[in-house]
Amino acid sequence: MSKTAEGTFIWREIMTPDVAASKRFYGEVFGWKFDDMPMDGFTYTMIKNGETGIGGMASLDMIPGAPPHWIGTVCVANTDASAKLAVEAGGKVMMPPGDIPGYGRFAVIADPQGAPLTVMQPFSSEGAREGMPGLGDFCWEHLNTTDLAGSKAFFGRLFGWEATSSPAGMDVFSVHGKQVVSVTPAPAGAPTHWLTYVVVDQLAGARARVVANGGKVVVEEHAVPTIGSFSVVTDNVGATICLFQGLGAA
Repeated sequence: MSKTAEGTFIWREIMTPDVAASKRFYGEVFGWKFDDMPMDGFTYTMIKNGETGIGGMASLDMIPGAPPHWIGTVCVANTDASAKLAVEAGGKVMMPPGDIPGYGRFAVIADPQGAPLTVMQPFSSEGAREGMPGLGDFCWEHLNTTDLAGSKAFFGRLFGWEATSSPAGMDVFSVHGKQVVSVTPAPAGAPTHWLTYVVVDQLAGARARVVANGGKVVVEEHAVPTIGSFSVVTDNVGATICLFQGLGAA
């Protein structure tokens, strides 16, 4: 893995109570394809956009009591060291470091406010997809936090993320000169949580596909100056995800 990939998101996964239902939903909404991969004691489903693996899908049975959710994976140089540092910085380890044969060493951590995130030390030198995200690709992460200063301190120490203000009026975390995450205070009464974004060609059409396949629209459409617009939706099992249409898209 290249040094510049460290601190960036390289994978996303959905934990779902119904893998078959999630395949149907995301296949219809984004045109994704899926490959089932037998693992030790369970089946892991790779999400493919075209012929490229971009994420994964697994049964929520692996995390008893957790709601359906998307979780992002950040590339690190040393998973064990990152897990230890997360605890030292006020977070906790939710799943201790372990190997995924042929892929990498991972751990699931939580920040001091309780929001989970995966860290991964890849075994290969292959990095995240190069170039601008295309239709159906993951393109962005947003953190809604109950402690803005605390989140800046935690992730700055853990990943070297640097916080700056953006023209859109929110804080942005950057690493190696690349913007990777936007961050804002969480809505009143909401816990700290992550949102992941997928590129669509047209928001109205994508929202219609969401509803037609059993999902719901949470935020109809919100414009981000100079960047584009997004919608927040829940899928057919209740996991939240965002749709993004860049400026100039049809």
